[in-house]
Amino acid sequence: MLVAEVYGLFAVKSVFGSSPVVVLRTEDGRVLPIYIGFAEALSIYYALRGDVPPRPMTHDLMVDVISKLNAKVEKIVIDDLIDNTFYARLVLKQNDKTIEVDARPSDSIAIAIRLACPIFVEEEVMDEAGSEELPSEFVDFSEGFGI
Repeated sequence: MLVAEVYGLFAVKSVFGSSPVVVLRTEDGRVLPIYIGFAEALSIYYALRGDVPPRPMTHDLMVDVISKLNAKVEKIVIDDLIDNTFYARLVLKQNDKTIEVDARPSDSIAIAIRLACPIFVEEEVMDEAGSEELPSEFVDFSEGFGI
C-alpha cells in the first residue's frame, strides 16, 4: 500500500459539461484522478478550505456518528478498481475491535480530510490508473464550476 494525500480538486470538461475530479498523489509521486459526484466534490471543497457550514453536511454527520459510537477512523484505503469504478474502505477502531466498512472513495476522502486521517492506495490500483502527471485539461475546481 502507498501513502497518499489529496493533491487537489479539479474540473474537467466533457461533452456533458464539467465533471469534478479529486486527485490523490502517492508517496512515489504518481497521481490518481478519481471522477466523483458534484455533491461529494462540494463536501471535499469545503473541507479542504476549512469552511464549516451552519448545519452539518452528510460527511460531518458521519464523522459525528462515528465519534459518538466511541470509534475512530484509523485510515481509508482505495483498494480496488473494477470496470472503471474505484472501491474504498473505511478502517475504524472501536475499543479493541477493527471494523472495515465498504465505501465510495469520494465519501472516504471527504471523511479523511475532516479527520486528518491517513489515506492509502493499493499499489495495484496505482499501477492500473495512476499517472506521472496531472492531465493538462484539468482546471481548478472553483474555476471550472465558477465557485
